[in-house]
Amino acid sequence: MARQPRVEYPGALYHVITRGNQRQKIFYDDRDRRKYLEILWRLKKVHSFRLHAYVLMLNHVHLLLETGAVGRLSRIMQRLSSGYTQYFNGRHRLAGHLFQGRYKAILCDKDSYLLELSRYLHLNPVRAKMVEDPGKYAWSSYGGYIGESRGQSWLDTQEVLHQFSRNVSEARKLYRKFVLEAIGEGHREEYYEVLDGRFLGDREFAEEIKAKAESPGYVRIKIKAEAFLKAACGVFNKKREEVRGAGKERERVRAREAICYVGRTRTELSVKSLAAALGVDGTCVSRSVSRVESKLAEDKGMKKAVDEIVAVIENGKYHA
Repeated sequence: MARQPRVEYPGALYHVITRGNQRQKIFYDDRDRRKYLEILWRLKKVHSFRLHAYVLMLNHVHLLLETGAVGRLSRIMQRLSSGYTQYFNGRHRLAGHLFQGRYKAILCDKDSYLLELSRYLHLNPVRAKMVEDPGKYAWSSYGGYIGESRGQSWLDTQEVLHQFSRNVSEARKLYRKFVLEAIGEGHREEYYEVLDGRFLGDREFAEEIKAKAESPGYVRIKIKAEAFLKAACGVFNKKREEVRGAGKERERVRAREAICYVGRTRTELSVKSLAAALGVDGTCVSRSVSRVESKLAEDKGMKKAVDEIVAVIENGKYHA
């Protein structure tokens, strides 16, 4: 049976599970774990996602991640996996794949499952018999919730804790009580055997999300590279030769960055096809996308250009 396509949109809550290739360890020591969290923290600043919970196990990782206005889950996970693999293989003198193929991403009904999933993730080391108290496990977000771990200010704990109390100290005590009440629970298969293999929620939630994913704002547009470049140049009132090539002029660079960003995030165009159309190499395309992702929220001019390009190609005039 063919895999169902991932559903991605801003504000989606995912339970992400990524495993070591052939069940191999992905962390040899605490230095590895610190590096993984460092990469995750850096990506969070760039992609503006929210991280509600995480746990690093020996050969797999769980993340409870909510996407922001910029940055798709697939892009976040690709950069996280490739960045950590490059570090890990370099440090341990290894080669090849570290992670097992496609990561699992379950799109969750946030209202129903955010609180329960945070508890479930934090109890993972207890279920694995690594510790008897989740507070004794250093490599999860639990310490950030109960106030026993420093350096976790980048975690997004407020939404969960506010379900207990607006007083932070009281909320942390109540959350700890909530987690420990389930300490004897085993594996919860219902969190994995989900609707269509993708959705944790009822049928109404799944249908609502599928309808959202099918709206023009969330699907990738099919368009030929030359047609896309022509449409985008029209937004900037420029000829194609004025944006093609690796020139360093400010206007050329900004136009090229906007074109690369929209091409990779809103169309089916590959890095290779965009690079060929723009007369640059693939590295230039990837770096342009990263730069736009890091500044889109603050750069009103860039956001306006991106929105205008999207509007032009969504009207169907330039579709292949």
